[in-house]
Amino acid sequence: MTFRFLRHSLTLSIATALLLINSALAQLGVSVPASGYELSIGRDCVVGGVPATCGATFTGWTGETNTGEWLQFPGTGQGTWLVLINYTGQPMFNGSVNIVGGSWLFILKSGGILGGTVRSGVVTWPIDADSSNGCGNGVGSISANLSRLNGKPATLTGCLHDLPKGTVIPPKVWGTFLF
Repeated sequence: MTFRFLRHSLTLSIATALLLINSALAQLGVSVPASGYELSIGRDCVVGGVPATCGATFTGWTGETNTGEWLQFPGTGQGTWLVLINYTGQPMFNGSVNIVGGSWLFILKSGGILGGTVRSGVVTWPIDADSSNGCGNGVGSISANLSRLNGKPATLTGCLHDLPKGTVIPPKVWGTFLF
């Protein structure tokens, strides 16, 4: 089987599971801290006629440190998550990328499963590796608007440590989902 086929099969399986059991956790206003890694930088694509990167993949577990920083696996052990994003622009210091779509899934140990689409957002990096914009020196800040399958809004705010390219392996991500 090809990687592309496996990725599409996984996406279809996740979507099917979400359609069947998304209502298991219907609360709004629940804040869940999370930490994890960037697993894939994505692939070249076109979104709305504009060159983009599609399928950048991030995954992880629940929890942050008590100071709001990245927490080593298994974190709090209360759940796992997966986010696939599409974006325009290039990751770089003193720059940003615009999030233009994607999907997300959150599975809680309690049995709750949430998921939906990534609607929009931005990742902004500080001026250089020695500067901070609130996430630590050289670390980008994330702000994303999500939509749950039931149409209710959700958000993701956090931090992405992935620059300078090739020096942070694997890139770390942490922040908070608000359902």
